[in-house]
Amino acid sequence: MSEAPVLIHVQNFEGPLDLLLHLIKSSSIDIYDIPIVAITDQYMTALRQMQDHQLDVAGDYFVMAATLMKMKAKLLLPVEEPPAEEDDEPSLEEMQSDLVTRLVQYQRYKQAAGWFKQQALARQKFYTRPEMAVPAGVKLGKLAPGLTTADLRRSLIGLTQRKRQPELPMRLVRSEQYTVKGQIHTLRFKLSQTRVAVAFGDLFDQRPNKEELVTTFLALLEMTKQHEVAVDQPNRVMPITVKPAKLGEEK
Repeated sequence: MSEAPVLIHVQNFEGPLDLLLHLIKSSSIDIYDIPIVAITDQYMTALRQMQDHQLDVAGDYFVMAATLMKMKAKLLLPVEEPPAEEDDEPSLEEMQSDLVTRLVQYQRYKQAAGWFKQQALARQKFYTRPEMAVPAGVKLGKLAPGLTTADLRRSLIGLTQRKRQPELPMRLVRSEQYTVKGQIHTLRFKLSQTRVAVAFGDLFDQRPNKEELVTTFLALLEMTKQHEVAVDQPNRVMPITVKPAKLGEEK
């Protein structure tokens, strides 16, 4: 009693390795233990079906077919001692190892391509809002020539890295201790006590906690926007200084 013919769903494959990988998965075959005879017969059946459907079959498919047929012939024909001059002919084990290596490598690339495709589809669900223009009527605080917001950011990062006492693993949840409005009053008081510019770092406590640090920095930015203070840096090696805007206008 003859076996039923193998029916293979013909589709557009990306190459002979893609077709082989499809046949291996469809038959639940271990990629590291491929039955050469069975997979060769399935491959040739799929190749004939592709031709019957008038699909454009590239030459790479026939090269793979020839390789599989050669491996099948080596497996079925009796082993003969090769002549000395034909020692360069690869053995069946070498051809099988090379085929498995190519299939495993192709499978990895295909999985990576699928992952990137999923990421691209997921990214299409997001919309990036363009940068908004500054509303009319809002005056922007100006920094001294040569001073940038990146300089302020570096100074802020430096303050956050000050050595502080180690915090306990457990904390009590407390109410808000610092507000932007309250820190503005604090900064006004500190600046009113001196007639010279104050170093940026001196506006903070020696060991400020993160809440105080961030709130004070926001208060300083708000005062800069309202033109209450002027931020300056004489040169790149000198610290950033802050002084009341009126003090900067007095000559």
